[in-house]
Amino acid sequence: MKDLMLDLTEYSVRAALLLYLCKDIIPLKEKYRSVGKILFFLQAFLVSFLLSYFQVIDRLLGDAANMQSVSSHSLISIAVIFLCGFAAMDVLYQGSRLAKLYLLLVYHTIKEMVRFALHTLWLVCTNACYMRLYDRAAAGELDPDGFMRYAGWIQFWGMLIFSAATALGMYVVIRLFRRYQTAPVTEMSREGLRFLLLIPVIGMVLSAAWRVLFYYQKGAEIEFLYDRHGSMYVVIPAVSVLCLLGIVLSRRIYAELVQAEEQKNGLLFYKQQLTDMTEHVRELEQLYDGIRGMRHDISNCVADMEQLLASGADGGRLSEQTEREARRYLRDMQRAADSLTLRFSTGNPVTDVILNRKYQICAQEHIALDGDLLYPERLAIEAFDLGILLNNALDNAIEACRRLPAAAGREIRFHSYVKGRMFFLTVENTYDRATVRFQDGRPVTAKAEELHGLGMNNMRNCVEKYYGTMQYEAREDRFVLTLMLQGGSDS
Repeated sequence: MKDLMLDLTEYSVRAALLLYLCKDIIPLKEKYRSVGKILFFLQAFLVSFLLSYFQVIDRLLGDAANMQSVSSHSLISIAVIFLCGFAAMDVLYQGSRLAKLYLLLVYHTIKEMVRFALHTLWLVCTNACYMRLYDRAAAGELDPDGFMRYAGWIQFWGMLIFSAATALGMYVVIRLFRRYQTAPVTEMSREGLRFLLLIPVIGMVLSAAWRVLFYYQKGAEIEFLYDRHGSMYVVIPAVSVLCLLGIVLSRRIYAELVQAEEQKNGLLFYKQQLTDMTEHVRELEQLYDGIRGMRHDISNCVADMEQLLASGADGGRLSEQTEREARRYLRDMQRAADSLTLRFSTGNPVTDVILNRKYQICAQEHIALDGDLLYPERLAIEAFDLGILLNNALDNAIEACRRLPAAAGREIRFHSYVKGRMFFLTVENTYDRATVRFQDGRPVTAKAEELHGLGMNNMRNCVEKYYGTMQYEAREDRFVLTLMLQGGSDS
């Protein structure tokens, strides 16, 4: 009865530690949100308990009369527990199967390595207790009944302390692991998961090898690994601890790499902001220089036209050549004036400059750019942030249109509107479906590696700043980007 209660407690604690490992790291599927944790706990508890208590594996393998059968029982039990846990996690939890495989391997590796690390100390202590018991029996201090009673107590309390120490060790390692697992595994890249899988896989391979080598049977004689190689008293605990450190430190290293990458992207983001600001200032300077030059040219034009008119005064007629020159002069002035005319007027100089600059680029690329945008001044959305969104969205649209032949109908349209405190901006462009790849539901840019994804990251940072969303929709021949920003109040 005591052994049964010990097993029930041990398997319950293990299942609880598995849930603790998964807590906030991998989300449950929506339909299992209320009962998923209970179902996963029951699965982990029942599979382990049933395999151990009812000795299902022993019946399949036959009588466990030799060490080979014992090793097979151990390995098959671990395999069945792992496969059942993976199947249950695949049904109940969100995320890729690689992420679920990683979490389960981490859990089982921690369990195995903690047990091996503590097993040597437990073995030394229990052997010392048994030797003391043998000495007392040899000295006649204990009768056979007393010897068996004390041996039973040593076995029970030894297993109880070993199980408690294992659970405590697993909890400490899992807590250290969770300290660096700040983001859900569903947000981790496949490359990162493959990197992190290395140590758990090595740990499970070592565990399988040790379980096979622990006992060696030669005829009727059974040799223990520690008896054959005394150095294993140090090697196995040391390797186990190193493996546990490897799991925690590899997760820490990966977290620091992700943080460094985010800082790099942040620096690139601010660099891009500075570049955009410089470009805006340059465009404004060009606009003002053009206006000043136009004012000077208009003064000269007025003087020239007065002279031409004076030559035809008193009823005289202008010569044909003079009239042609006058008309050409006026056409040139009209073109100069048109170059300074703003095609789009949004109510904000920053967005005006961006849209009109993109319009000139599109005109050179034979791309039709049209739309309407009204700067949402009352929502307290910074013009610079909206400028980043416009710049990158239109740059991506222009890049997609460039891959289309000019005769295919290159077109970009944008539209904005305000609904309550929400500002919506939609950019729609034609594109060649064959040239656009999607990864994890996101379009993959064809730009140089240094700028790969930078525009999208800049847009995402701006959108998140206003607690908004960014959605993509790839239709048959149109790509639609919808941005939603939650504005505040300018009062």
